[in-house]
Amino acid sequence: MSVGKELRMGRLFNPESKRMVLVTVDHGICIAPMREISDPAEVVRKAVEGGADAVLLTPGIARLVYKELAGTGTSLMLRIDGTATSIGPDLTNDELICSVEAALRMGADAVATFGVIGVPREAQLSRKIGTTADECDRWGMPMMTEMIPPEMLSHQFKDRAKRQWPSDPEVIKFSARVAAELGADIVKGYYTGDPKTFREVMEYCPVPYVVLSGPASGDPEVFLRFVREAMECGACGVSVGRNVWTYKDPAAMTRALCRIVHEDASVEEALKEL
Repeated sequence: MSVGKELRMGRLFNPESKRMVLVTVDHGICIAPMREISDPAEVVRKAVEGGADAVLLTPGIARLVYKELAGTGTSLMLRIDGTATSIGPDLTNDELICSVEAALRMGADAVATFGVIGVPREAQLSRKIGTTADECDRWGMPMMTEMIPPEMLSHQFKDRAKRQWPSDPEVIKFSARVAAELGADIVKGYYTGDPKTFREVMEYCPVPYVVLSGPASGDPEVFLRFVREAMECGACGVSVGRNVWTYKDPAAMTRALCRIVHEDASVEEALKEL
């Protein structure tokens, strides 16, 4: 790993726990309007207040709210792809909107890309991830790649799925490995819903795996229990958007996540933050 990557990875991940709490606020580029992110500066402010290690933003929003991050110790992760929306014909028709060099100029500590395997545009998405990984190596920039199983696309972007987790853990395992093979420094992906199969994913993924939470669960205890389970199985952090900023107190929810992720607190202890 290059000097630049190692220094930036050290800012993304807590130096003691070696894990990351990432609050995502990039939904506006692909999902129909959500009231809770009408004021992105306030969302970022609450994430910082709660102790998030990093926030994920799109280039345009980062330019508007960067002052909320300046001097806080919370890193900027920049979404550099995003050309498909939830009302468009194909969520997998996703290409770059920003360069790694531009992300570097904006002060980002990492960039984020999106991928799906098992779809007609698989080659296009894999090429995007691979070539971006090469650029990241050139600039010393870590890249997180979010891998979504095809069956979960509607769940992730349109809230139409009938299940919380993908039905086939092998697809999650395969997706994670593909991302790593293409050059991802961090993989963001689903939990399998089962500790045994998720441990198998962790064993097969050779880079840090950050588990995503997807649409808001509506039940803080159920949500935090899933996070606790994922950490026990070897996840290197959590990536949370809607489960943080749709909660009545986003800063408190972020603190609760930090208790579990960084302090190995129990669900009961974390719930005291809410």
